[in-house]
Amino acid sequence: MGIRTAFLVGLTGFAAASVLGGFATSTAWLLAARALQGAFAALLAPTNLSLMNVAFPEEADRAKAFAIFGAVAGAGAAAGLLLGGVLTESLSWRWCLFISMPIALVAAAVAAPSLSVLPGPQSRDGARDLFGLMLGTASVFSFVFGLSRADGDSWDDPAVITLLATGVILLFLFLIREKRAPNPLLPLMIPGDPVRGASYLSIAGVGLAQMGASIYLTYYFQEQLGYSPTKTGLMFLPLILGLMGAAVLSMRFLVPRWGPALVYPLGALCQAAGFWMLGTLGPDSWFGEGMVLPLVVAGIGIGLVMAPAMSLATAGTTVAYSGVASATANTSQQLGASLGVAFLSTWASRHVADGMEARAAEITAEIGDRLRRANATPTSPEGQAIAEQLKQAAFSDEVIESYRSGFVVMGFLAFAVSVLTLLVMWRAQSGKEADRHALDV
Repeated sequence: MGIRTAFLVGLTGFAAASVLGGFATSTAWLLAARALQGAFAALLAPTNLSLMNVAFPEEADRAKAFAIFGAVAGAGAAAGLLLGGVLTESLSWRWCLFISMPIALVAAAVAAPSLSVLPGPQSRDGARDLFGLMLGTASVFSFVFGLSRADGDSWDDPAVITLLATGVILLFLFLIREKRAPNPLLPLMIPGDPVRGASYLSIAGVGLAQMGASIYLTYYFQEQLGYSPTKTGLMFLPLILGLMGAAVLSMRFLVPRWGPALVYPLGALCQAAGFWMLGTLGPDSWFGEGMVLPLVVAGIGIGLVMAPAMSLATAGTTVAYSGVASATANTSQQLGASLGVAFLSTWASRHVADGMEARAAEITAEIGDRLRRANATPTSPEGQAIAEQLKQAAFSDEVIESYRSGFVVMGFLAFAVSVLTLLVMWRAQSGKEADRHALDV
């Protein structure tokens, strides 16, 4: 297909699927449109990286380009959160989908002149590894579905354990298949390279951090603090501003001087620090008290990692392998986000359910005490109101506690990513300087 065609097909297809979803009159229609969006986004996202990889092969130009890429990505995230809130409040949620069409048309018109100078299609010989594709897809599905299943069941449920174990087995079989296949879907020399491996790991960590923070904070702002969708979007600005500034700083100054071997772990540690600080939230916390600094720190951590990781994930690849390297980077981000959402949502819901169960006797005793003091019966309107008020207060406390503990868990996950990337980059340093690395595949 080639980079040019893939970019245009992905861009226009995503916009068309968005408009289709905007006209949805049923859940099935909307889900089908969203599935189409995902398919075209899967084509478009890695193509963006491939375009930059081919257009900016020189190190100096590449650093500037990916610094701008990181800043624009951060600005886009901020604009999306804010614009989505404004459109939902002033018009309808449907306009959050319709808006993709004019943006896509402008992007296509601006990109068209530059696309004409790119090289034509280049591909590897041989049939595509469809069996490897099925193994990889089934492995990811088993992981995500297993984590989601734990939401309604429990972590020691046989079905959950079976799904997670199946995911591990399928992943192992996928790696064996890719090692032996004549034309593998994912040549293992790409993620097997230490710098690329660390980049993909860091990108997955960024995906988990972004989606985890978005989910928890959106619920917290809207459900606990009562913020509108527009105000909720504004509340993410400290995180986005930290991300944008750190992305430029990372690519222009830190990576050229220190190399990714230090910048990757530093970024992950900043993410961990930001999440641990968010773990101090309480029922009476408000945005200006203890939230701005953690969001800025977490944003800095994401920005330090995102731009250089995206750049080094594709650096040095030929046109024929650029798409594979870019797709692996995009898949790493989406996989981190998917697993993060599944795990953190399950964590929160199980924490609330277990907390309410543990406090059942305490809540019952408190209701009885309040009823006696109010001289009310459990079946009277006043008694029912008292019981509902106390149950809701206990539920709200458990929800806040689930967010707090969830942020702490996210912090430990980010810390684990920092340790793993440091170990992988040490391996890279044993061969050659990590910041000078380029693998010609």
